This record gives sequence, structure tokens and C-alpha cells, in this order.
Amino acid sequence: MGTMGRSGRASDADGQCGLVCAPTVEAAVELLTDDGFAPDAIIVAQAYPGQFSHAAIDRLRRLAPLARVLGLMGSWCEGEMRSGQPWPGAVRVYWHQWPARCGQELGRLAQGECPAWGLPVTASEEERLLAEAVVSWPPRHGLIAICARSFDVAEMLATACRSCGYATVWLRPSRPGRVTGVAAAVFDGSDLCDPESDDLRRLAASIRPAPVVALLDFPRVEDRDRALASGATAVLSKPLQLGDLRASIALD
Repeated sequence: MGTMGRSGRASDADGQCGLVCAPTVEAAVELLTDDGFAPDAIIVAQAYPGQFSHAAIDRLRRLAPLARVLGLMGSWCEGEMRSGQPWPGAVRVYWHQWPARCGQELGRLAQGECPAWGLPVTASEEERLLAEAVVSWPPRHGLIAICARSFDVAEMLATACRSCGYATVWLRPSRPGRVTGVAAAVFDGSDLCDPESDDLRRLAASIRPAPVVALLDFPRVEDRDRALASGATAVLSKPLQLGDLRASIALD
């Protein structure tokens, strides 16, 4: 569990953004009762449904009513929205989404901008997606290789990359070949069972040392590890938020 903000003990040396960790709810309560501590966000890392009760989250929210509650959710929590009792008013981010997404959101917070996480607690997931969609990105340059079996998927990924200013080329997974001048690649996969991991390995070898972003279906930790061992430098989950993809291939 952590709290993040721009004041009090959560601040870094630049007065922009910092993190304070608490191992238990009680420790977090002690932090939040400090008069000089006012976090912008409370990050609750939950490995399985029910690890932190609604009462515990409400207790933290009452002590910091202006802070957003961010749930950093483990794989066991992926079905909680359908069959469990998710925390009301909390922003849910799964562990495989966190590396790409938190950098974007916390970067906006540190710059004094309102991140999508900063919308009112009554905002829906659709409204947060719309807020992220209108964020302006600086123009980028370079050639992105799209490795996908389906033309429709390849075209969708290419359109996302071109919207940032990149040029794109479509490669077939089974025979990626050697394309010169590739700055990064996006690999469309599923669970990386054979022969998919071999396809990823060939792609990474063909464009090395350029980075490869692997897109997988609801990855587990072992899927992430398999992708990294096969040459990927980052792993993203499908369904995909375009902002996560843009952040993962930001080259300049």
C-alpha cells in the first residue's frame, strides 16, 4: 500500500511527486492522521479479492477525502467486477497495466495537470477512457514494425502508431525477415505457447537491439516472464488502451 502526493513527506527533492509505503492499513491510517501529510492518491495493492475490506478502504478515504483510491490489482482480481464486490469509487489498474499507465498518469500529476485518475470519483471507466483519448502527444519519429497474423489487427496497431507520427511496416510472424531502420516492434500474441514464443524470438533477433512490445491476452506472471525470455522488452495486455501502447513505444 502506498500514498503519493506533492506535499508533506510524500514529496521528493523537487517538490513534485513522491511515494510513501505502508505495509498495513493501520500503518496507512497513522500516516494519514499526520497533519502535514496530504496525498493526491492512495494506491492499494490487492493480490486477491477481499484482501482489503470495503470498511478498510472507506476508513482511508475518510482520512484523505480528496485523494483518489487506486487499486493495483493482481491476477486473481480480474473476475471481481463480474462476480465479486469491488470497491466503489476506486480506479482499478491490473499489475500488467501498471508499468505503462502509472508513468503517464503520475507524470501529468507531477506537471500540475489533471490525470484521468483525477476525475471525480463518480466518473465511469468510459469517462476516464475518453479523458485519456483527448490527451495531446508530442509528434514522434521512427519506423515501427507490426508483427501480426491478422491484417485487421496489424492495421489497427499501425493506425495507432501512425497517429503518433511513426511510420509502420507489417511483418508476418512466421517469417519476419530483416528490416533495416526499425526503431521498435509490436508483436501481437495470445499466450506465447509454442510456436508463438518462437515467432517472438525470431522477431526480436531480426531487429535487435530495437525494443519489442508484446501484446498478450490477459497475461499471467509466467506469461510475462516467457515473453521477456523470448526477447520482448515490455508486455501489454489485450484489450489494449492506446495510451499504454504509445507510452511503451515512446522512442524520442
